[in-house]
Amino acid sequence: MSPQKPTTVTDFQSEKVRRGRPAVPRDRILGAADELLAASATPGAVTMDDIAAAAGVGKGTLFRAFGSRDGLLDALFAARLEPWREELHRAGSPVGPDVPAADRVVSILEQLLNFKLENPGLLAAREMNGTSLLAAPHYVWVHGVLGDLLEQAGIRAQTAQYTAHLLLGGLNVELIATLKASGCSETDIRHAIVSTARRVLGMPTHT
Repeated sequence: MSPQKPTTVTDFQSEKVRRGRPAVPRDRILGAADELLAASATPGAVTMDDIAAAAGVGKGTLFRAFGSRDGLLDALFAARLEPWREELHRAGSPVGPDVPAADRVVSILEQLLNFKLENPGLLAAREMNGTSLLAAPHYVWVHGVLGDLLEQAGIRAQTAQYTAHLLLGGLNVELIATLKASGCSETDIRHAIVSTARRVLGMPTHT
């Protein structure tokens, strides 16, 4: 089987000028957006114009490829989460299929917290300044994973769906920022998230 070509996007804006220009790799756009958000003091204010300029493409390219600013950020989220998604299927991983469901829930929440702490620019741009977070593909996917695991851990289906939302709400980037501003350390926040999840699941809490 021949190797798969990288996904590209093309820009039809000002076709006379752009005719013959090679297609733009999608990864290049996402990489430029990622670097811009990480370097910005106000990532929530980063616009599609800013991202287009950083990527060296027309703004029309971004809208045709991603539909909206939130769509682009959701695609960036998906790319950054892909290695972690693979961990969910790898035996021996703390979140892998051979781990008991309740323990997987706790480990997933810990790893999501780490992800959010490591990607403050992306999180600020999407969670604090984006729209319809509950409908974002990455949120829907994570919620589904947690909901299924909560059911496997013994929580009834209807309650499991609400509980998954409740636990993910504790990872909201604005809440984390508020807690840190009030003097809570990252260790304090991690302990609170883990303790809450373990109580919900009826597991012993660590002192």
